[in-house]
Amino acid sequence: MRILLLAVVSAMLSLPATARAQDRVSLAADSADAMAVFRDNIDAIHTRDRPRYLATYLQTERLTRHGLRDVEMGWDGWSARTQVGGWPDTLIVREMTVRPIAPGVVYGWYRYIGVNAGKASTGISMRTFVRTPGGMRIAVTASWPDTLPAPRVNAPAAPRGER
Repeated sequence: MRILLLAVVSAMLSLPATARAQDRVSLAADSADAMAVFRDNIDAIHTRDRPRYLATYLQTERLTRHGLRDVEMGWDGWSARTQVGGWPDTLIVREMTVRPIAPGVVYGWYRYIGVNAGKASTGISMRTFVRTPGGMRIAVTASWPDTLPAPRVNAPAAPRGER
């Protein structure tokens, strides 16, 4: 009886450690999968492969694109699906990094240098990856230049006390 009790207590005490180890393995696999999708996304930009580029994104109404001035949601209204061109002349990616947030969710970012029509810009681009039945996909994408543009001329004035 003592041996059985000892075995049960030992198994109960080892459960949290086993669960934590499984979580670490899951988070590591999620990070590796997200990095593979991230690299595929950037390579598709470099090779101007629109179908491969689009395949890295979540193709639902929850896809979120965040820029300097607004947040847009949804796959159906995304101009990248139908636009012709739109690729940078040159895209240099530095410091590409991913970090697990929770099982099935990974945050990633990189610093970029982009060249369009001879004009260079630098900034940071971020992605949030989620695990789907089809693998990791980009659910949120955001990008900002290092140098922010001037505010919109027609922007409403800030309420008193917020200036």
